[in-house]
Formats: sequence, C-alpha cells, structure tokens
Amino acid sequence: MGGGEDGSPRPGLTCLAVGGGTDGKLAICGGEDGKAYVVHISGKKLVATLPHFEEQQQQSNNGNNNNDNANDNAMDDDTETEARSIEAVGFCPGAIPGTAHWCATGGVDGVLKIWNLNTATSGGTAQLRQRCVREDVPSQSAGITRLTWHASLPMVICSYTDGVVGVWDAR
Repeated sequence: MGGGEDGSPRPGLTCLAVGGGTDGKLAICGGEDGKAYVVHISGKKLVATLPHFEEQQQQSNNGNNNNDNANDNAMDDDTETEARSIEAVGFCPGAIPGTAHWCATGGVDGVLKIWNLNTATSGGTAQLRQRCVREDVPSQSAGITRLTWHASLPMVICSYTDGVVGVWDAR
C-alpha cells in the first residue's frame, strides 16, 4: 500500500495540515522529495503539487559552467545528497478576507514559500506568491521546523533549527 505504482518505495511524508480552502476540506502534506501535495479530502482528488525546491535545482543547473566533466559530476553528487524535505506546512485561516486559498511550505533550506492554490490546474502547480528568506544567516544553515498562520492577519510565524522565531507578512 505504501509503494509507487511500479512497486518502488515512495518518498516519506514529513508534515500534515488540514482544514484549508473555502470548504475546509483541503489537506496538505510535505514530503521528503521536496514537494508538498494538496488534496481535497471529500473528493479524494489531488488539487496541486507544490515544488518547494524546484527553483533552487534549476538555479544550480543553470549556474553550472561546464569547465570540465569531473567538476560537473562532483556538483551533481553534492546536489543529490543535499537534504530537500519540507518540514512544515499550513493553510491561511479562511477568516482573513481574500486568502482562503493560500498555504505555506517551509523546508530544511530555511525558505518559507507562500502559495496561491486558486491558480492551480487540477493536480498542477500553484502560483508561488512569495519566497521568504532570512538575511541574518548563510543559505540553508537554519531550516524551518514548524510554521503557523496568525489567526486574523495574513502573517506566518516560523521556528528555525537555530532557535530563532520569524514572523513573515504574506501579503
């Protein structure tokens, strides 16, 4: 039951939030594969796939200057072993006007991403509204461990592996 269609193991799920969307029947799961999956609980339908790490991977590939094959292979090996899991997810409370379809993902890279699910085609990628990165630490040195939305404001509160709590305006 836990394997892929071809019998291979699926990446593990690391976090879960429920109660999203205008009807409160959306669930979001973060995965070890660097993606979050939003599903409609009643309809048993994949609403969106959120590629938290896709942008970083493309930048790594584009930044590759192809000086020699040995360096290219070493860079590829480093990228493959880099942790890429999503550790925190959450939905914006429906009581905040105009935000019923917003959600957030937080990864081991320390990046918080705010997504708009209204723009997702069935099972497709939602619009990335905002990418929030701390400026006080080197890239990927403090991952996000938890996130929660403020009850009445479009703000996200995150905790980090270095003991910092961050507050982000999602507007």
